[in-house]
Amino acid sequence: MPRQTSFVLVLAFAAITGTSSCAPPDSPPAPSDPRLCNGPLGTRAQLTTPIGATEGPRIDEPLECNKGSNGMDKGAYIRIHGHGTRRIVMTNAAGKQTCVPPRGAKSDVCPEVPAHEVAEEIKKRLQARGIVVNGIGEGVCAQPLGDDDEAWDYSVGITDWKDADAAVAIVDEVLRTWGIGDSFGISVWGMSCDYVLY
Repeated sequence: MPRQTSFVLVLAFAAITGTSSCAPPDSPPAPSDPRLCNGPLGTRAQLTTPIGATEGPRIDEPLECNKGSNGMDKGAYIRIHGHGTRRIVMTNAAGKQTCVPPRGAKSDVCPEVPAHEVAEEIKKRLQARGIVVNGIGEGVCAQPLGDDDEAWDYSVGITDWKDADAAVAIVDEVLRTWGIGDSFGISVWGMSCDYVLY
């Protein structure tokens, strides 16, 4: 009898293991905090960066959105304005080259910078500070239209308002370092819980 019980346990374990390995590779991870299914943690009051400041990061009033039922449909988009001359582009126009400007490069070097490269640099710096990043690309309040990064509210997503000031400062730092004049954003939103665990 003990032999049969252990055989059943092995089969049950194999079935569970086999099923979990069949999950789609890009299924979103389970939120670390179930409250993220309803939107970001914290409140807008935790953002203390001044709106429309002339010194330091220049941000607009966060645009709050509630587009649907999952956590990534609820939150706010914070637009951070650049100070340079380089443009952020979603894709490069025919015949034009996009690149990341080397440190100290003149403003005519890399006049167009790919949005995904800006996002990856911001993501890397946020994660180095221990800030949870839950997405890159279309922002929480976006109404995407073609390749216009402004319409896409191109952003890096964070899950907690307590990290908003640090995230704004990091975006501002990247925009200044790379000499970018366009704006870039932070989406403060929850996580998608529209999946089934097997």
